[in-house]
Amino acid sequence: MRGSARTTGVGRALVAFGALGLAACATSPFQRAGNADDVAAAVARSQAPGPPSRSLVFLVLAGSGGPRLAAYDLGASKLLWTQPADVTTRVEAGTSVLVHGTQGLGGPGSPSNGAVVGRDIGTGAVLWQRAMQPKERLFGYAVDGDAVFLVVQTRGGPGRPTGALLALDARTGIERWHRELPSGRVAAPAARGGLLAVPLDSQYVLLFDAGSGTELGQALSTEEAATFVRALPEGIFYGSRGLFLLGRGTARGTRHSTGYLSARLPDFVRPVYWYDLYRPEQSEYSAIDRNRILWRITVDGDRPQFRDGLAFVHDYRFFFAFDVGSGALRWVYDSPNSDAVASADTGRAILFVTADGEIGGLDPITGARIYEAHLPGEVVRGATFDAEGFAPMGAAAASKPPDMLATLTAIIADPDQRFPALKLFAIEELGRQPGRAVTAKLIDIIGKEGLAPLAYQKAGEMLVARRDAGSLDLLAAALRMHADFAAKRSPPPVEILARAVGALGPLARSLAPDLAAHLRLPETSPAASAEIARALVAIGARGSLPALRDFLAVYRADTSYERDPTALVAAAEAVLKLGGPADRVLLLFLAEEPHTATGLRTHLVRALGDTAPRAGGPTPPTASAGE
Repeated sequence: MRGSARTTGVGRALVAFGALGLAACATSPFQRAGNADDVAAAVARSQAPGPPSRSLVFLVLAGSGGPRLAAYDLGASKLLWTQPADVTTRVEAGTSVLVHGTQGLGGPGSPSNGAVVGRDIGTGAVLWQRAMQPKERLFGYAVDGDAVFLVVQTRGGPGRPTGALLALDARTGIERWHRELPSGRVAAPAARGGLLAVPLDSQYVLLFDAGSGTELGQALSTEEAATFVRALPEGIFYGSRGLFLLGRGTARGTRHSTGYLSARLPDFVRPVYWYDLYRPEQSEYSAIDRNRILWRITVDGDRPQFRDGLAFVHDYRFFFAFDVGSGALRWVYDSPNSDAVASADTGRAILFVTADGEIGGLDPITGARIYEAHLPGEVVRGATFDAEGFAPMGAAAASKPPDMLATLTAIIADPDQRFPALKLFAIEELGRQPGRAVTAKLIDIIGKEGLAPLAYQKAGEMLVARRDAGSLDLLAAALRMHADFAAKRSPPPVEILARAVGALGPLARSLAPDLAAHLRLPETSPAASAEIARALVAIGARGSLPALRDFLAVYRADTSYERDPTALVAAAEAVLKLGGPADRVLLLFLAEEPHTATGLRTHLVRALGDTAPRAGGPTPPTASAGE
């Protein structure tokens, strides 16, 4: 999804070098790019908007009622209006008007390039439509005060396309001014309190006076592609894999700028902080709305910080809060019934809408559910929130934070196959939590059938790494379970349980009988038998020698071990390390007996020779014994 952000390494350096060279050319339209005074003066003109008079969410509906657009009042918990509408791009809301695209915004060559539609925010009634011309392609729009601003690209012939910035009256759609842009490589705009920001050529952010269209300044990103601009009450931001707060310190943006931020997040998170505005298809409601980072900022002078030190990840049905410095998980929430198709951070709440018509809100600090409403029978395709600062009064104090262990376990057990990386993260995060309950859940996870191999492996690794000496009884109970084919009960995951026991060392010696018992069961796999033998050595279980001897006696000539004698070798090593002189005699016999598996004989010749007593004791076998 980051097509314009893929320039890395030498390629990115060359792009930045070219941009710097172009900015220095006297005839270049970007000759003042990166001028800190220009950018600072432009930003100073922008005023933070006040909160909306009502907290609304605009819902794009489908289903049996046909395509519709609806407005829902969050504060009053009621539907205000519903209008028939074929909405194809995200709704943008202003003071009294909302704007969206309608069908056909597929670019030149399509049967229809569609139109931009302005609607009354109070009723949803259409106020105006601005049809896109055959050679025009809409890249995006923004609403600020009483004006709507469009960025379009026009192809006029065989030459390169050109870009333009248009200002329309929000109530009538009449064009107020038109500004040609210095490049056809354009992206959607952002507007904040009289200031317009438009990305160009993935490196520049051009700033305009919203009233006149006069250019005020140009920011230049030198180390990171600028794929978006975003206007918030706390300022205007640009960036791609991180955030630059637009201002004097980021007029020439580098990752060392005081106004640059990037959160530390787990590997399963795509580090995309806003939509790629160079790609018009990302202006449509899609899976991108269901898998992204939510963030808000506090500003101290020119130094921004993530609000409360947190960044939030919306991953389809799941919401996570992470400490931006350490990457530690603070809370996790699971929407159990369907995907959340849209979400927003209002500064005081994490709001979302699900595909089946649930509207929810979470407390940013605790993840507690603080808002809930439903639209029964509706199918929601997408949603846009106009609800800055919204949070139900007193709801957080009355709500209970989600149970992290239960939610992580639910993610792991979820049969949905879309989230393999997320499941691995949930297993790893579960394993980091303290307490016997976590060990019990990990034992339960590795005992379930149908778990993906990587998830099974990760759960086993976390169980072994815990070295939970306070849960010996849980390991013992798991080892005492045996296969019952009549009851269709599979054998327990002995291989992993044995590794977990072995990791505890002598502290787990009481589990030796339960562990050794599996050496005598036919359903125990060779891999599990090998791990049992190693674990018995690790815990110093000399009392398990009879079971080890029996295992060698039963299987030492089994032809199935000719190809891979690992289990026999492990058992022999265990006997050698735990046993005494009589056991060396047994192993010597196995090494010289011609029916013993070749791999075991070869290993015993070497092992007995390396450990032969200096004086007395059995005579090491000859090399011919391994032939």
